[in-house]
Amino acid sequence: MRIVVISGSSHRLIKEEIKKIVEEHNYIKMNINQCGIKSVLEEASYFSFMQEEKFIVASNADFLASKKMSEAEEENMLQYLNHPNENTTLIFTLLEPVDLRKKISKIIKDNYELIVIPNFDKIKIKEDIMNYLGQYKYTCDYETAMYLIDNTYNNLDVLFNELDKIMLYYNNPCKITKDDVLKIVGKEEDSNIFHFINAVIERRIDASLQIYKSLKIYKVEPISLINLLAREYRLMYMVKNYSNQKYDLKKISSLLKLPDWQISKLYNNSLNYREEELLTNLYTLGDIDLKIKKGIYDKDIALYPFLMHTCS
Repeated sequence: MRIVVISGSSHRLIKEEIKKIVEEHNYIKMNINQCGIKSVLEEASYFSFMQEEKFIVASNADFLASKKMSEAEEENMLQYLNHPNENTTLIFTLLEPVDLRKKISKIIKDNYELIVIPNFDKIKIKEDIMNYLGQYKYTCDYETAMYLIDNTYNNLDVLFNELDKIMLYYNNPCKITKDDVLKIVGKEEDSNIFHFINAVIERRIDASLQIYKSLKIYKVEPISLINLLAREYRLMYMVKNYSNQKYDLKKISSLLKLPDWQISKLYNNSLNYREEELLTNLYTLGDIDLKIKKGIYDKDIALYPFLMHTCS
């Protein structure tokens, strides 16, 4: 029996932590935004037919961070934490820092397992790039690795997608050159995702559409852009919410474990949004992401209505 919470900003690193826990076992995937906490706890409480250990991974456990729980949900969680199923390993994941002021979060930290994935470290990530390429007998120099890190907005999920794309381009083990990376990933001024995120957040419709068009040419996955935009809106909401609670920027920086300059930027951007608007944008992006994955929306055009509405 285990109850584990994994908090981090990268889907990739969260998946790696999950693998360490479940090893070769199959596990049940549940999305709390879709099924709710009650359904997750009910599934965790059921005994498997063969009385074997059951593994459940419940994503979007934002009730441990910025999202509020209802009284009924909190009561259900407390009951399960007090009497967990001995045959179930229950893993909660979330893409934001756990709020340890919350009762449920404190109980999990004190009595179960809390895994906090460290913030982005360029030196370590460079080593990860080299190791990842080395598995397939590819290499690259320091300058190329750092360019890839900077040009993917310091986002691991986007970064490793780009590495896969680059290796597919070569199709044979070799040394990857920056010149070829520029051809595949695109020039920084044309395809830098950072500029796209900024343009959308600042509601610059012409720039947003122009940069988005260039990103499509270089085959940047819309899902990656959706995740990055959602992350930015989520952070803006958290900063705005903390600010409304009279926390200063230094305190917010400490709570979110982000550098002062980033908190300052998030705060300034959040002044142009209402909390309800930020939450609406988060919900809309989540809906777009889900419908792309279900094949309801064409991924190449799914973001256009959002950009037109949000940036207008």
